Amino acid sequence: MKLFSKRTSSGLLAAAAAVVTTMALAAPAHAATTYTPDAGAGDKVNFVGSSVSFRAVQANQTLTCSTFNLAGDVVSPSTSRAYGANGGTLGSLTSSGCTNPIAGNTTVTPTGVWGVTVTGDATGTTWPAKLTSVGATVSAAGCTFNVGGDLAGTFNTATQLFTPGASTIKITSTPSGFLCPILGVAAGQDITVSGSWTNTPPAGSGPLTITNP
Repeated sequence: MKLFSKRTSSGLLAAAAAVVTTMALAAPAHAATTYTPDAGAGDKVNFVGSSVSFRAVQANQTLTCSTFNLAGDVVSPSTSRAYGANGGTLGSLTSSGCTNPIAGNTTVTPTGVWGVTVTGDATGTTWPAKLTSVGATVSAAGCTFNVGGDLAGTFNTATQLFTPGASTIKITSTPSGFLCPILGVAAGQDITVSGSWTNTPPAGSGPLTITNP
């Protein structure tokens, strides 16, 4: 006894094929997990700060700097790497004109070699990015302390603009000096960052580009 006619069998096969095709189309595309940075022949970057300020959240103290620039090199340009892997080093850090309403003129001396990385897929020309190993010594007349951590944000390849976002930067040392208790700063307090940095390529280098993979 035939359970299905030839016509019925053909119909079932066609329906099964249609289901498989639909499932394949509906399956999410494989997400990229790597990125490739490049900055032209020179492979150098020069991030010029604009309205850069730092706020000690719990103490409600803000430090604003007229100059805060970050410069360095692309690491292994034109080579693919995993999201989160280092994309560049920022070994030349300059700041000046930093002031606080209570402490007055304040010196911010960047420490160590900061890094920069891409952490995920782009939305249009905007990539999630992060400044890593951020470190600095903050010193005013009567108060000195160190800060460190990472600074998440976004980098737009069209405008070459890095905009800071979530920060894990904290005061990493016990503040020293008579003014520190007046300012209310203490070890472990959170530091948020405002302003932006625009990559202004030095001679011999081009705009910073990021591609998948």
